[in-house]
Amino acid sequence: MNFKKILLGSAIAAASFGLYACGDDSSSPDTPVNPDNPGAEIIDPPKQSELSPVIFDNLKITVMSGINSLRGSLSGMIKLDDTFLDTSEPYTADVDVKIDSVGFAVGRLINGNAFQEKINIHLDGVVFPTERVSLSQKYFEFSDLSGCGEFKLYIFVYSSSKEEGIQTSLYTSVYDQLTFTRPEQECQAALPPSSSSEVPPAPCTPVTAHPVSLSNSMGTSQSAINFETGLADNPHITIKFANNMATIVPGAGVTVYEDNSQTTGLDAEPKAGQTQICREDFVKSNFQLEDELTSGLWIDVVTADGKMYPVMIKKAMLESATKGTVDIVYYN
Repeated sequence: MNFKKILLGSAIAAASFGLYACGDDSSSPDTPVNPDNPGAEIIDPPKQSELSPVIFDNLKITVMSGINSLRGSLSGMIKLDDTFLDTSEPYTADVDVKIDSVGFAVGRLINGNAFQEKINIHLDGVVFPTERVSLSQKYFEFSDLSGCGEFKLYIFVYSSSKEEGIQTSLYTSVYDQLTFTRPEQECQAALPPSSSSEVPPAPCTPVTAHPVSLSNSMGTSQSAINFETGLADNPHITIKFANNMATIVPGAGVTVYEDNSQTTGLDAEPKAGQTQICREDFVKSNFQLEDELTSGLWIDVVTADGKMYPVMIKKAMLESATKGTVDIVYYN
């Protein structure tokens, strides 16, 4: 007997009986406003479903240095509760629970109200519907905020479950426990540069992109690589598949960091005013890579002698719990 399927059916039935509260919708004549953005509206988050198949795992927001200002760096995982997944053997596909989309909102906190900010957080590399969404290396720039002070980040996850003979059920999950501070000095007007000053050109060490597939799914596949030689001998990293996850095993003296510069897109592009990609364009963060490999992830592989190799995880493809292929591009 498939107890997980029975539990899912019960959850769907229970979700059909929602409780709705009614209240006074009259508004106060003294409507609060954001002094730095008077047109901003107060965030009205969607109501969370009485039942939710989503787990917010170790979500964090860290303030770090960005390209032109501070930035908020997200980490953690959004995933489905195993209770809602049918993992019985043999596997049957008549139960399907998926995350359909993820949305974000950032609000500036003023007198207990969260005023909407115009912030975009891109989930590059995530293909919906899915069972998990990694927030590693998802950023937003503080320069896009309207002012300084306290802010709150909201995450809205929309999921659904389908089962043969039962109407599709929709779920809304809301996470509103992430707050951060933008310091006042960030909002101080910068002095204009002197007209007589000359800005020297930025240093540039040209690098070349090298696409490679690392795999353990075929007998002669290469699952490790040395970025100097392109071979598997004395590897800087080795790709490992276990428990339906792809991870990196660093070589001797090697440390793998999250990249702090290439925040969006699957390919590095020359910076403004440059005609080529430079090694100086990549800046490693202070955070070592701890999450699994997901498509769209930028990392920096640093050797014991200080050499750094920027790497883009183009596509991570699982073929079984312990087999798969990871397409990467490294820059050297």
